[in-house]
Amino acid sequence: MASTASQTRDHLFAHATDYMRHLASIIGKLNDTQYTRESTALPGSTIGKHVRHVLDHFALLFAALASAQSASDNLQHPLGPVDYAHRERSPLTESTVGGGQSSIGRAIAIVEQLREREAVIPSFITISDTLPGGSTASFLSTVDRELWFCIHHMIHHNAIIASLMFELGLDPPTEFAYAPSTIKLAHDLAE
Repeated sequence: MASTASQTRDHLFAHATDYMRHLASIIGKLNDTQYTRESTALPGSTIGKHVRHVLDHFALLFAALASAQSASDNLQHPLGPVDYAHRERSPLTESTVGGGQSSIGRAIAIVEQLREREAVIPSFITISDTLPGGSTASFLSTVDRELWFCIHHMIHHNAIIASLMFELGLDPPTEFAYAPSTIKLAHDLAE
């Protein structure tokens, strides 16, 4: 029987792929003009740029996880660092629907490979990012926490993508842009 930590990570990997598949389906209903149309409410913002931004964060975490060799206690030598401020931006991901869908497909394939290697992925990881004022800080975190961060970050950007779709006169699915806790609360209140 799998441990609770292993079950949690497996659930997180499953949720990541579910959200990615949903995003691929949503953007698949757009044409390239809609995908790259600049927002009037958020100047410089496009649906494609938000898709690319979300995938950038997953890619950094996935690269660190792919380098894992052993799941032994790694508190003294955590994976990483994962530097969320230094992302490689893929112009193709943000410039065409097909590019976005291909990038999402590659990310899903990486998640599936990581699931197969879950037993060698350790618990701890070092994260670094830029703080207000421009300084950089490093944090000790857990792989599961960072996977959840990437998923929740995606949900936040899905909400922005939904807003951009409304700007285009489109109607995104209601639950696309809501956090699981918001969806649960709505269901609980409806009962």
